[in-house]
Amino acid sequence: MEFSKNEHLNDVLESHKMGHVQDLVDKYNKKRDSVKESLDKKYSDKKASSPINSGSFAKHTAINKKFDIDLCIPFKYGAFKTLEEMADDVYNYFKDEYNDPDLVRSYNSPRKQRVSVGLTFNIDGSEIKMDVVPGRELSEGDYDKTKKINLHVRAKNTSPATSTQTSIQEHIDLIKGKNPERQIIRLLKVWKHYNSKEIKSFFIELITVRAFDDNTGSIPSGLWDKLKLVMEYIRDNVQNIRLTDPANSNNIVSDTLTAIEKKNLSEDMKRMLERIDEDETTLKIYYPVNDAFHKKSGSSTGASRLKTNSFS
Repeated sequence: MEFSKNEHLNDVLESHKMGHVQDLVDKYNKKRDSVKESLDKKYSDKKASSPINSGSFAKHTAINKKFDIDLCIPFKYGAFKTLEEMADDVYNYFKDEYNDPDLVRSYNSPRKQRVSVGLTFNIDGSEIKMDVVPGRELSEGDYDKTKKINLHVRAKNTSPATSTQTSIQEHIDLIKGKNPERQIIRLLKVWKHYNSKEIKSFFIELITVRAFDDNTGSIPSGLWDKLKLVMEYIRDNVQNIRLTDPANSNNIVSDTLTAIEKKNLSEDMKRMLERIDEDETTLKIYYPVNDAFHKKSGSSTGASRLKTNSFS
């Protein structure tokens, strides 16, 4: 049977749908709602809004091989004297007060992360990761109007603690209704997962949207041609492009990758495109189906058992 790149990529998307793990998603959602209720109660007089969903679930870009839950709790401007005090208060709440037998208490749960508190839950043998991001409105009563918040950014290595302004809602709105872009984002996240690439999902979202925006009027119709367009765009532009947070132009998201990492990403795309051009079935190696949920497992569009590093 002749290999079809479009058919294979459709199979990749289908086999990585969250609906295949709905039982697990339901557990995630139930635990997420429980955490939100606890935060609502704990900070009833300090929150500017009830906790909101964020991350890949809210953006509909999650894949079923690797996903977690992201929450953001916006606080009133006067709730805490400093952003650091706010971040530490939420961490201490989960460390000392939060009562949930499913919460894994270890050296890394709860844990202080750069802008969030990391939690791990164990539910019926399933490990659930959750990030809770505390933020503070920019001025008194401002959150209802702008949806913008300031985050405390903890020190890391030689980087001192700082703060950054953002808007979870604007991140969600960035790809709202953009189904073709979301498809490509999910495919790139599949590639990222199976090839162990340390690239922030937000970076992938921004550069995919930019690739579409910069090619308005000439977006191809086929799924492979769309993916190829974005891969070529990354190959040609990632080393010099400036990607900013749509909610804060001073937050340079492209700086989350070093110059060497950008060069490597460009070369990754170049190598993949060349090898797929030489042998289109190589696409199955870089973008494999999830065999656990692939109806055609073993067919011509099935994922190869070869490891990608065999092609490096």
